[in-house]
Order: sequence, then C-alpha cells, then structure tokens
Amino acid sequence: MMAKLRIKLIAIQEEPVKVAPEMESLLRAAIALTNFEIKMVWLKVSHPAVMDCSKKVALPKSPIYLAEQFTPTDLMEIVTSMQGLGVGRCLDGSQASLDMFVESFSWMFNVRINNPNQCKHAILNRKLRLTRFLDLLRGYLIERSQQ
Repeated sequence: MMAKLRIKLIAIQEEPVKVAPEMESLLRAAIALTNFEIKMVWLKVSHPAVMDCSKKVALPKSPIYLAEQFTPTDLMEIVTSMQGLGVGRCLDGSQASLDMFVESFSWMFNVRINNPNQCKHAILNRKLRLTRFLDLLRGYLIERSQQ
C-alpha cells in the first residue's frame, strides 16, 4: 500500500502538466514522508524486538521503603505542605502540581497514594493531631540540635 502511494506521488510529480511551486514542495515532502514510513515498516518487520513499543519501560524501583510505623498519609503531610508553599518548580518555572509531588514521593518510598486530592483535603481539614508526622520530624530536629 505504501509502495503504491509512493509510486502515485512520484507519477503526479513527474506529470508533464506543471504543478504550482507550493504543490511541488508538498509533493516532495509527501514522498519523503512515505519513504520514511516504508523504512519504518521495513525496520519493524526486520527487527520486531527493537521496534516493539507496546512494552512500557518501567522505572527502576527506589531502594527506599516506608518504615512500618509510617503511612502514606504521613508522606502526604509533607507533600501537601511543600506543594502549598511552592517548594517544587517545573522546568518551565511554574509551580509543581500536587500530582507531580505525589508521583515523586510514591516512587521514592515505593508506596501508592490513592486519590491525592482527597487525601490533601482530609489533611487540611483535620480537627485532631493536625500535623502529627511534621511534629515528629520537628521534635527530632530540636532534640538533635540540643545535643
């Protein structure tokens, strides 16, 4: 099918009737694109393992795991605070989204944080023990600095 298309495009280009310069440029581009597609199909047939894009390449797992006494919700206290303060930035300079923070922390600690927006809402609307995990971190830093 691609070969027939290529032949037809070349025939149109070589017709005695002169085509407009814009059309000539488009025909050359179409022929080049068709040649490229033919090469890609040939490569896929010749080397199926290399050209197989269906297998999603998995990121290597992080060597860090969350200790048993801590939960993904504890991590969400940090994530929510950092994202809210604008600690993380994207390459374009914009503020990193909650989902980007969650994805990074999930990978780093090999955990799954379900529904990060709902978790953030629950953390921000707590009535008791508002920042238990952050208080633990703060207490540790104060204790170590006084030694």
